[in-house]
Amino acid sequence: MTYDEFYNYIEQFPKEVTNRDLETYLLALYNLTTQHKDNIFTATLCLELLKQAFTETPVLYNEKWTTIRTMPETDSMSAFDYTQAVILFQIAELHRMRGKELQDKQRYMRITSETGYDWYNFDAFSLLECGAQGLSDYIGKEETIPNDWHFLGDLLDLGRYYE
Repeated sequence: MTYDEFYNYIEQFPKEVTNRDLETYLLALYNLTTQHKDNIFTATLCLELLKQAFTETPVLYNEKWTTIRTMPETDSMSAFDYTQAVILFQIAELHRMRGKELQDKQRYMRITSETGYDWYNFDAFSLLECGAQGLSDYIGKEETIPNDWHFLGDLLDLGRYYE
C-alpha cells in the first residue's frame, strides 16, 4: 500500500465512525496494539487498529504514565516498543493538559505543552489525517509503506504537530 492510498483510507474514517476524544482514542489504541504485539505489522493491520480504536474499550489511565515527559527515540528500542512509547507519551501529555491547555479555544493554532512539545491536533480525526498527510508529503505519495511498527509511531507523532 502506498502512502497516498493509506491517506485516502484515513480520509474516509469520518464517514465510517464517530470521532472520539483523543486521549480516550489513544487509550483504546494502546489496548489494541498491545493485543497485536506478536503480529507482523502491515498497513492493512494498521488501518484496522486505527479504525477499531474509535469503538474499542480504552484501558484505564495509569498514573505512573504521568512521569513520561519526553518523546521516545526511534533507535533506542524495538519498533513495537517505540510505537507503544509514542502512544503512552501522547496519552500522558494530553492527560497533563486536561483543564489547562486543552480548554484554550485557540489550541488548534498551536499549544506548547508544559514539557515543551508543540501540539496542533487534538482529536483523533485531525491527528490521523495530518499524520498520514505529513508522511505522504515527507516520504512520497507513491512510496510503499514498510511492514514496520515504527510507521504507526511516526504517524502518531507527526500527527501531533503537522498542520
